[in-house]
Amino acid sequence: MKKILWAVAAAATLATPAFAADIPRRQPIADTVYVPAAPAGVWTGFYVGAHLGGAFGSNFRNNVGYGLGGASGFLAGVQAGYDYQFNRVVLGVAGDLTYSTVSRRYIDLTPSDIRAKQDWSGSLRARLGYAVQDNMLLYVTGGLALGNVRLNDAVLATSQSRTALGWTVGAGGEYKFTQNWSGLLEYRYTDLGRGTYNAISFAPRVGFTNHTIRTGLNYRF
Repeated sequence: MKKILWAVAAAATLATPAFAADIPRRQPIADTVYVPAAPAGVWTGFYVGAHLGGAFGSNFRNNVGYGLGGASGFLAGVQAGYDYQFNRVVLGVAGDLTYSTVSRRYIDLTPSDIRAKQDWSGSLRARLGYAVQDNMLLYVTGGLALGNVRLNDAVLATSQSRTALGWTVGAGGEYKFTQNWSGLLEYRYTDLGRGTYNAISFAPRVGFTNHTIRTGLNYRF
């Protein structure tokens, strides 16, 4: 019996190398190549977006004493632009088109019943920014502004609208959430000058100034 057991053990020992040779060897796992994502702080490129905000301290200033100051309202619109970054300095050009509800009504004993309203506005501006972090930009902006200013005279049952040209300046910040999406917060002051409204009582020369704060979202290509 012992001879049989020793024979089986010897056969198993001799067969082990041949069996091990038949087992497929594990292939070495190649090291993962790390490809860094494009930096989120690269601001160069085109962008489009939308904004919401409010206007306060607006003034339909005029030369006949209509009390049309202190107007306020909401605004909403779209914007587009292009930025170019070198080091941490960012230069760009931007434009926007905005719908507005800014209005003010004036009634006195003359009688006069005048309502002034800004229906829309737009701008074409330069931007100068500094990337304080890779994904955070602070900037100043300024350029041309235009907008519609409409007056209604309830006593004469007349209305007149003019498109005025002026200027706008402001400052803001923009933050990149991802490589393509960024949010902004911006303050602007706008002055559209004055124009004469012959269809309104006393033919006033009316201009428009306002302060706005807007927030928005941009998609960057």
